[in-house]
Amino acid sequence: MPAIAIASWTYALWVSPTGRFRLLDWGTVTTPQHALGCETAQPLGLTLELTMWMDEEAIPLRRPRNARASELLRAYQPHPGLHFGDVVFTGATDPSTDTVQGLTEDQALSLLDLYLLRITARVPGARLH
Repeated sequence: MPAIAIASWTYALWVSPTGRFRLLDWGTVTTPQHALGCETAQPLGLTLELTMWMDEEAIPLRRPRNARASELLRAYQPHPGLHFGDVVFTGATDPSTDTVQGLTEDQALSLLDLYLLRITARVPGARLH
């Protein structure tokens, strides 16, 4: 009986400052720079299997603040700081080859669920009298 090849797709989550997001096919993108359309992408390791990448030139180019990315980061860091321009979330980077791994389907869907919950959650504000 011939062996059956199982396709294994991997993904990345791209998030813009406007709140738009896209699940990218990492097999066709393969680099954070390509996903962000930039020269140099700066990684921010969130877990051993999750990395957020930012355009290193976003601030000098006056890209808008990405409050959506900062809100999503609160799940991983208590004080995520300010982030600007588009960001992309991927899997880990293999230190021996510098290859950036994509997210598995389960990882991508979990991150997407978390993103959607975080941007739609309404935090009560102070009452106005």
